[in-house]
Amino acid sequence: MTDVRHIAYEALLTAENDRIPASSKDVLEKYSYLDVKDRRFLKRIIEGTIERRITIDHVLDLYSTVPVRKMKKQVRTLLRMGVYQLLYMDSVKDFAAVNETVKAAYSTPARGLSGFINGVLRKVAANKDSIKWPDKDKDHVRYLSVMYSCPEWIVTKLTDEQGSENAETLLALSVSTRPVTARINLSKTTAEEVIKSCNAARSNLLDEAVMLRDYDNITDIPAFYSGSICTQDISSMLVCHLAGIKRDDTVLDLCASPGGKSLHAADIAVEGRVISKDVSEKKLESIRQNVERCGFTNIEISEGDATVYDSSLEGSSDVVIADVPCSGLGVMGRKNDIKYNLTPERIKDLVILQRRILKNASRYVKRGGILMFSTCTCSLEENQGNVEYLLGECGLAPVDFYEDLPKALRCENAKSGYIQLYGGELATDGFFIAKFRRG
Repeated sequence: MTDVRHIAYEALLTAENDRIPASSKDVLEKYSYLDVKDRRFLKRIIEGTIERRITIDHVLDLYSTVPVRKMKKQVRTLLRMGVYQLLYMDSVKDFAAVNETVKAAYSTPARGLSGFINGVLRKVAANKDSIKWPDKDKDHVRYLSVMYSCPEWIVTKLTDEQGSENAETLLALSVSTRPVTARINLSKTTAEEVIKSCNAARSNLLDEAVMLRDYDNITDIPAFYSGSICTQDISSMLVCHLAGIKRDDTVLDLCASPGGKSLHAADIAVEGRVISKDVSEKKLESIRQNVERCGFTNIEISEGDATVYDSSLEGSSDVVIADVPCSGLGVMGRKNDIKYNLTPERIKDLVILQRRILKNASRYVKRGGILMFSTCTCSLEENQGNVEYLLGECGLAPVDFYEDLPKALRCENAKSGYIQLYGGELATDGFFIAKFRRG
């Protein structure tokens, strides 16, 4: 296991040195020759160490004579890996977590401090069942920050805007393990055939959704390889589910990559057309790969910057989908680096970008047509703030979709044309959806 730990160490250290996300996907592609057990261990330790960094640093500061912020990066990286194994990997014995991390240090510039690393990890191992956490009542923000490993400013923002209960639901979601969901292409197959062909369970929210279980690589699942299913969160599926797309509609998906909503729209508008656009060739390629795999012929893919008005699209579409770039606070568990790189200033910049896209999107909708606006965040200015912008500046009217929602998701806000999802037991991402009609 030492070599696998060293690979993880190198990935985490590179990310810290270059201030880039540590992508387990890239690492697994590079070391594809490893066996399944090692690949799973590698993925878990890279993603988990990033995800739980604030919690881990709290623990290290309790048992290290050197504060985390003053440690050499090599030592800090190794200690974080070791503590993650001690606290969150039941499959790794305490002695193995300590000894193997120390062995990994021998092949790094931190080898001279292997004794220090050994001592700190042994203290954590001896005290892991009696760690002193922040007081939940006296300092609620600090408590939530440490327990769910999220920067305090984000905790405060979510608590102030969404309430303490919803904020904690979101934060718990960000560090939880959830099943991977897939959408069935119902124009090509049936739920029964998909469930029979792979290890999947039907969702209790949407008929076209299934939960995938016990797989190592999605591409190895026959139903995925054949194009019968697409990996997509249920919250994302709801966008097209609620749009009221008809068989012969023209649907415009403005920020389409990797193509999940375009594919869903094409699966419904089987006699219509879907225009799938995004800003770069790299993004278009991911759409093409999914379209080719699923075999849809009613999707037209083209490059386009959604912030730049395109007169050829004026009033062209029955349904326009604007799933705009956002802060991603609803999917922190899927993108573990988001919470560490986001700033309040970045959110303000995103709102400006979003409104440029939404202004154009509203003009592309036919008279009487529908605009679906969505984000994977729970930020007030990015969601409700943009709803107010669309209602006040873009000549749109909200559409009540309360009755179209799965019963478990119905709420009063849906009658006003929008819904904020928090995840929790409903197995969705933190997600926002709003529906408008152009008069």
